[in-house]
Amino acid sequence: MVKRLNLIRFIHIILPLISSYNVFSQNIIGTYTGIDSSIKVILNNDSTFLFTSRINPSFYRVEGFSEKGRWTFRSDTIVFNPQFSPKINIESEIIEKEYPNNKDVLLTFNHIKRYFDAEGNLLQTDTLKIEQLDYTFNKLVRKNLRRVTSRNTTRCSFAGYIPSEIITKENSIIISKPSDEPNSIFIGCYELQETKEFILKNKKANHLTFNVFSNYYKDSQLRQMKYLLKNSKIIYTVRKRNGKFKKTFWLLDSGILKKTKI
Repeated sequence: MVKRLNLIRFIHIILPLISSYNVFSQNIIGTYTGIDSSIKVILNNDSTFLFTSRINPSFYRVEGFSEKGRWTFRSDTIVFNPQFSPKINIESEIIEKEYPNNKDVLLTFNHIKRYFDAEGNLLQTDTLKIEQLDYTFNKLVRKNLRRVTSRNTTRCSFAGYIPSEIITKENSIIISKPSDEPNSIFIGCYELQETKEFILKNKKANHLTFNVFSNYYKDSQLRQMKYLLKNSKIIYTVRKRNGKFKKTFWLLDSGILKKTKI
């Protein structure tokens, strides 16, 4: 029994060392870029990194991004800024209000950027219009979806199903009250990164405000973000909802970083 416990302790000690040796023996130190050079990751041998991208990796929006920090590895996974605890990047809410003698329903959709300092204090907020959003009441049925958008959706063979569209430059729209009593509303948009159901508590509410928050953190946006190391030349960057990394892509080399030759 004692020998077995000693063997287990030995395995727990030696495995991380073996993993460390395997990673460094592959010589992963260097610069990795995407196929269109829109993203560049530099891994330095002092365990620091420089991450620059045309697209913010937390929100997948084109807005320019750059961050320095520390990186480490766990088995075959690169971890950026393991010293920072994860924080929520995206939050959302529905606010219900009731205005007497109003038979129509007012829907308001806001994208709110929030900026926090290292202590978690809110420094600034910017309220923006959501460029494109799909919604429906009670049941998520494709034919019942409505799309609120600033411009007509481009129709092509890759566009998929396009709901009936409401074209507007405003944050709010006025609709007739649904024939069936609304118990919930489904909302999906790029800023939310999913379609989500919100339960409606006030049956008499005729003004619904949907707010989706993008949280920016001054000390670090990349908090324990993980990339999969395939080998010393290729890194996978896209994770599925189940946590596993996506290794095949419809678009050529999308989600793959390749080591730059020196």
